Amino acid sequence: MKVLFISPEVGPIVRAGGLGDVVGALPLALKQMGIDVRILCPLHRECKNIKGIELSPPIRLKFSSKSYSLKIREVKLEQSEIPVYLLENKFLFDRPGIYSDKNGNYPDNPLRCFILSKSALYLENVIGWSPDIFHCHDWMTGPLPAYLNELNKSKKGEKAARAKSVLTIHNLEHQGSFPEEVFSISGLPKSFYGIDGFNHYGAMNLLKGSIQHAHKITTVSPTYAEEIRTQEYGESLETSLQYRGADLIGILNGIDENNWNPKTDSSLNYKINSANPQKGKKSNKVSLLKEMGLPNENKVPLFGVVSRLYHQKGLDILAKSLPELLTKNNFQVVLLGNGHPTQENSFRELANKFPKKISVHIGFDDGLARRIFAGSDFFIMPSRFEPCGLAQQYAMKYGSIPVARKTGGLADTIIDVNIQKDRANGLLFEQISSNAMNEVIHRAIKLFQMTELFEKIRNNGMNSNFSWDIAAQKYGKVYEWALNS
Repeated sequence: MKVLFISPEVGPIVRAGGLGDVVGALPLALKQMGIDVRILCPLHRECKNIKGIELSPPIRLKFSSKSYSLKIREVKLEQSEIPVYLLENKFLFDRPGIYSDKNGNYPDNPLRCFILSKSALYLENVIGWSPDIFHCHDWMTGPLPAYLNELNKSKKGEKAARAKSVLTIHNLEHQGSFPEEVFSISGLPKSFYGIDGFNHYGAMNLLKGSIQHAHKITTVSPTYAEEIRTQEYGESLETSLQYRGADLIGILNGIDENNWNPKTDSSLNYKINSANPQKGKKSNKVSLLKEMGLPNENKVPLFGVVSRLYHQKGLDILAKSLPELLTKNNFQVVLLGNGHPTQENSFRELANKFPKKISVHIGFDDGLARRIFAGSDFFIMPSRFEPCGLAQQYAMKYGSIPVARKTGGLADTIIDVNIQKDRANGLLFEQISSNAMNEVIHRAIKLFQMTELFEKIRNNGMNSNFSWDIAAQKYGKVYEWALNS
């Protein structure tokens, strides 16, 4: 089987977040299964200095009477022989950011999406290889299933006509919505713009069009696949997702367990052995407290946070709850993150008010993130919604017990101690409220004092299997399902 991933980012070559991590990791597991998997991604400014082989001829596409020439530079995915084809056009992709710059989203993002998507269908002319499955990722590749269906209808090219499309929704909040008139740039038939296509409340919605046209649809956890069919989580696309419900499946993301391994992680001051983690955890905790400027109080629990600071993550609720919690209880908090200025300022003010109990680092530092996972006793994730979540998986592997809201992938990866004590690996709460936050923090503090149970739950998390192998097997079945549809 031959599969082409199409994505605006692929880690570690060029990434902005979890989407890049997935596109850089899942193909490695698929390759181990014998699938011939390759990746198409724009040559963004961030990765333009990567050496590779320039292929010929270039792809030439025409949109709204203007022609675009797109070169292909072939590189290899890190530590593999998987080809990554970087789509080069300086006008379209040589920019400060993948999706936006300091002035906001690029106004020509629709054109960039159309060109990336349509280029996938012409890649065969450059590399002499055509996929059985076009695997599209999020709204920026949303037009591809429609272009493929148009090609199938026009009977152009037998190989392309046999291929099928799979769409993966990584985060339904991001949809690619633009004015209705922009659709004409796509070159797609007018019949594709309608209630059963790209039209969504009078605007062109690229993700909705992809949902309507893709042969099969996946998202990144089983619970999220159920949630997005409801009005509460559907981001106004629940009707389309209900309509395509028979073709929608949730597959939990994995993590690269070689990269996220506390026994070998060079970012840590002390290694942690999952077979006997107590010594490594204690040493990392002492080291982290010193690094973050907090007094060493090893007998009190340390809660870690590594997150973007914006509405989805629910950390505004934590900020509101902490003054009372820190005043009445003995625990410490370390936070690494950035995002909305209001939330950044809230945590800065808390650090100033409780200098011995909370330390805040605004920004992002991969090494510090790993040391927080390794040094904290608990890891807080009060997300309003969480399609999958990787941080709770990293935290568990590094011996930090997740304290999280029961939603999306958090619900699928965390077993609460009150539900199954023998298999428990964390604590869950359901309501987005200060009361629920206070209650779960109190539960965690009490658990920390129950040494035997605390260590059992921590060990359960460290020994969980979050490898990509499980997900890869399920994606393989989805590809077969699509080909037989």
